[in-house]
Amino acid sequence: MANREHPDIESLKTYLEATVQGCQGVDLELTAHAGGHSCETWSLRADSERWIMRRPPRGKLQPGASSMAREYRVMKALADSPVAVPRMVALCEDPEVACAPFLLMEDVDGVVLRDSFPDDFADSPPRRAALGPATVETLAAIHSVDLDEAGLARHGRPTGFLQRNLELMTKQWAAVSQREVTAVNRLGDYLQGHVPDCNEVALSHGDYKLDNIMWRRDQEATVAAVIDWEVSTIAPPLVDLGWLRGFWSQPGDTRGAISLGLALTSSGGFCDRDELVELYRETTGRDTSGLPWFEAFAMWKIAIIMEASYSRFLQGKSNDPLFASLDVIVPALAEAGLEALASAGKL
Repeated sequence: MANREHPDIESLKTYLEATVQGCQGVDLELTAHAGGHSCETWSLRADSERWIMRRPPRGKLQPGASSMAREYRVMKALADSPVAVPRMVALCEDPEVACAPFLLMEDVDGVVLRDSFPDDFADSPPRRAALGPATVETLAAIHSVDLDEAGLARHGRPTGFLQRNLELMTKQWAAVSQREVTAVNRLGDYLQGHVPDCNEVALSHGDYKLDNIMWRRDQEATVAAVIDWEVSTIAPPLVDLGWLRGFWSQPGDTRGAISLGLALTSSGGFCDRDELVELYRETTGRDTSGLPWFEAFAMWKIAIIMEASYSRFLQGKSNDPLFASLDVIVPALAEAGLEALASAGKL
């Protein structure tokens, strides 16, 4: 968990009393919320109401990272769509209220899965078998959102998205890298030299993986909410699918994503990576033959993002225990990208 400066409760109370109906004259209770390694998350109680407050991490942010306005806008737009999201309560863009811009949303009753099943979401073979298809079905729903109807047509800049992202992340690597990592450089060179032509675009979550989905406790594999939309945009659909495949572990894996605490699906009984991709192809009818490039792009991108976190750790701006091991994890993530290309015969 990152170092946290507790937001001023009186300042927050003043803002909420003026902004949120039902907050007038109530007592507030604010506590740090466990989970996640990026944005800070807080649990907020106001009498009988329970909300989640999210704000960017401490320290200098990379361009486009951790946008609370972007996250608020997309989830508010999806409120009545087939994509389950938390209900938005408020967006505050004044950094003086709580040390940074923040959003307030409902506290969804659901389970997040990372490396094990919690006691109130019991492990079972049928549940293991159902979680992969449900994850893919939800991704297909995200990619089916009518951007104009949802008011999200201007949510991103799809033209030149891939090339622009490659250039941005290359600059970020130059800015945050703490050492020479051959795999990151080699992977970046390959990606720059083999940018695919993509005509189709869709709403893109940008960080779609198992632990950004909340599951209903009373159902076998029903999504309660998709969360963490702060890097959502409009992009080729395979951007999300490559990200999901890159983070989806399976038995026998030693891939870098396992080091990020996403090891549950490596314990057996779940769809494997290729089955996920086939389910997506069958559900959407999309051609997934170019997916290895997008999976490599995902692993290269997360390696650079994690190097920025490692830099914050070395500067004393985070005490997240995960970040202490990023000196090993970052190269492993880039190696996973190279492995995705090599196994597809691209290297």
